[in-house]
Amino acid sequence: MTAERLVLFTDAVAAIALTLLILPLMESVSESSGDDRLGTFIHEHIGQFGAFALSFAVIFRFWWAHHKLFRHIVLLRLWILRWSVVWTFAIVLLPIPTALIATYPPSATSVALYGGTLCLASGSLTMLAVYAHRHPEIGGDREPLTRENLLSFVIAFFAELVATVVGSVWADTINFWAFFLMFLAGPVQGVVKARWRREG
Repeated sequence: MTAERLVLFTDAVAAIALTLLILPLMESVSESSGDDRLGTFIHEHIGQFGAFALSFAVIFRFWWAHHKLFRHIVLLRLWILRWSVVWTFAIVLLPIPTALIATYPPSATSVALYGGTLCLASGSLTMLAVYAHRHPEIGGDREPLTRENLLSFVIAFFAELVATVVGSVWADTINFWAFFLMFLAGPVQGVVKARWRREG
């Protein structure tokens, strides 16, 4: 069995999840009386705008990483299907914590719920990458997944895990700002790759 239909299915799921993110904002617009100025409406719902933008970027990033990973996977195996189900579940779930963080003030629970969903998606994607790296035969005649490719998935997962822990523990001060730690994944990956090149 080929993985083509699985890829088409997960692409559709990601597209639907991206669309669902906008629904809370659309509901707020429909409930607005129209008497206030536009600037006032935006100010009152700035949390919803921020949550939408953040989660849109996150889901798009997850989809793109999933898309790149399946460039190395042609044949479908049971573990590929299982980890893809987990990844799909996390993507479908993400609009719920997005709506919650836009509605309620930051707390250890809200940060843990949002970050835990990210870790679930990233962790399952990492396990897919590990399986593809260990079983290059599933790539058919395509280029196998290298350890450099695998490194990006592993570092991204640990960056999200650390951000979730930091944001949850210091929810009163840091909370969702901790997820900016994910931007360190690129520099860390560059350092590790440079070390691998020196070792040789």
